[in-house]
Amino acid sequence: MKQQWVSDDVWQQLDPHAGALNRSQRRRAVAVAAAVVAVLAAGFATDRSGIVRAQVAFDQDTGLAGSVLVHPRIITHEIPVKNTGWTTVRVTGVGQDGPGLSLVRPGDAEGMTAAEDTSATPPPFDLHPGQTAIMQVAYRITDCAAVPAGPFPIAVRVDRPWGTETISVSVPPQPVVDPAAPGFTVNGPVIEWQRAAADQSCHPKL
Repeated sequence: MKQQWVSDDVWQQLDPHAGALNRSQRRRAVAVAAAVVAVLAAGFATDRSGIVRAQVAFDQDTGLAGSVLVHPRIITHEIPVKNTGWTTVRVTGVGQDGPGLSLVRPGDAEGMTAAEDTSATPPPFDLHPGQTAIMQVAYRITDCAAVPAGPFPIAVRVDRPWGTETISVSVPPQPVVDPAAPGFTVNGPVIEWQRAAADQSCHPKL
């Protein structure tokens, strides 16, 4: 025999609508949900617009991997950067010091000479929404062994109403070159651009 925990009389006295929201409460709940969605959408749009945080990144769509030039103890790299935001940004500088690498600055006559042969756009310049510019960074190698083997993003500095913002632009690794067949690359393995350039500069026969 099935045991009944609640009598029929009690069931009849229970309100089937107990706990349900009335019309006014439902309207308020819908309004709150809509407001939350609007705030989230506005935050996303503001972030993507570049108004608060500049949207500058490596341009994968150009098909350019970036060219690396190797000089004795000096390496230069040209990279395509794109403004993916909705507002124009003023680019004021590029590059930063790193382990085993010293950024070539205007006072470095030898370094500046090595970096002169380029079609890159020198800062400062305006980067408009959707526009891609080729930027160049040059480094003097101070310690071959200390040059990072891992990712080494390139710092791009942009002018903002409240000061300077520094953006780290990630550069894709490059295929490993087959030393036995110059001009050909090894399928699979990749190496970070600065490590490959440092190896060529410090050990040109490798």
